[in-house]
Formats: sequence, C-alpha cells, structure tokens
Amino acid sequence: MNQTAFIGLWKKEWVLMRGYYFGLAAFNALWLVLAPVIIQTEQYLMTASILLILHMFYLSGLFMHSFNREAEQLELTLHSPQSGYMIVGVKMLQSFVVFLTSLVVVSGVGILAASYELMLSMQEIFSVFTRMGILLIGFSLALALLLFFLWSLHQVMKRYIGGLSVFICIAIFFGISAFLTWIQETYVYQSLTSFAPFLFEYEVDSLGGMLYVNFGVDALSVGDLLFYFAFNSLFLLFGMWILDRKVEV
Repeated sequence: MNQTAFIGLWKKEWVLMRGYYFGLAAFNALWLVLAPVIIQTEQYLMTASILLILHMFYLSGLFMHSFNREAEQLELTLHSPQSGYMIVGVKMLQSFVVFLTSLVVVSGVGILAASYELMLSMQEIFSVFTRMGILLIGFSLALALLLFFLWSLHQVMKRYIGGLSVFICIAIFFGISAFLTWIQETYVYQSLTSFAPFLFEYEVDSLGGMLYVNFGVDALSVGDLLFYFAFNSLFLLFGMWILDRKVEV
C-alpha cells in the first residue's frame, strides 16, 4: 500500500467521521457520569460493565456509518484512483482503532471501579476484563464483517431491484445466523473443533465480593476460533471484492 495514498485516505476518513467519533466519546463520558445517577446506584462497576456490553455494537455502527457516508458521495468514490480494497482497508482500520481505544478506556474505568468495589486482587480483576475484552472484540468483528458483506451486496442489488434488496439482505442475515447455530450442533463440527478449549467463563469469590462474567459461552476451542476466523475472512474478502468491482466500474 502506497504510504502517501494511505495517509491521504486516513485523513479523508478522519474528516468524514470525526463528528461521529466525538459523539461516541461524548456518549461514553455522559454514560459513565450520569448513568449511576439515573439508575440511582453507587456501583460504578455495573454501569461501566453495561457500557462495555454496548461496545459489541460500536464497531458495526462505525462501519455502517462510514460506508453510508461514503455512499452519499459515491460518484467521487467511483472515480477514485485508489482501489476498493485500499479504501475499505483504511476505513476498517480507523474504525477498529477508534473502537479499540473506546474499549480500552471504558475497561480502564471498569477495572478502577472493581478495584474499589470488590475485594479482589488486581491480577484477578485484570484477567476478567482481559477475557471480556477479547470476547467483545471477536463478537464485534464478526458482526461488523457480516454487516459489511451485506452492505456491499445491497449496494449492488439495489441498482436492479431497488428497496427489495434490503429485505433480501435481512433474510440472508437471519439465514447465516441460523446456519451457524445449526452447524455448531453437528457432530462433524464438534469433532473437528473440540481441541484446546479456552474458557471465557470466569468466577472469583474473595471475602467481600464476587466477579462473574458469562456471555453464554462455555468454551471456545482453538478449532472454534479457526472456524470463525475463516468464516469471517470470507465475509471480508467477498465484501471487499464486491466493492472493488463497483469502484472499478
């Protein structure tokens, strides 16, 4: 990737999205300050944890807002000297950096709150938040890449079938979700992926408090992670390929 082109696209993306970035930062700050007052609780760990869970949808929101803003000036994009791969790559990278920064900052607030509210060692607290962060990043990437693929597909289909493409994309979304649910219950999938489990369920009980995190995931093995990586890579590659063809037309 040409460094000058990368810097130019990075700056362009910043100008396009900075209002959304600042809005996201303002929402985080207001939530952390006002949520305990509104909920009438002194448990800052709870409100920080809720905000962390909301981060599951942050990356998807960043992706979709960025691509929709790009669609508003599609004529400029279509005549861009840069490939669709480069345009999409810069957008995704900047969105991920902003998402990760937000996640780290809010996690820091949660860790600080937990250190005051729970009688646990900093190592135990940090371990829980690290595992939570990894799972949030994985889920966020999976959802964002799936939505990116569907967005790219929608941009092509709407030229031929108009608004009907939205309903088709929604149907595809639920179809893929159903397929993933089904395949994970098959004997073949479980046989191929059931090695080296990595638990995302964590519980600590220490005198004054208990910290318990469970996202409904009993265990994710290396095989599971490889499967999701391959599956999400397909969404990324197909989505970028579709958009690159559209840019070149």
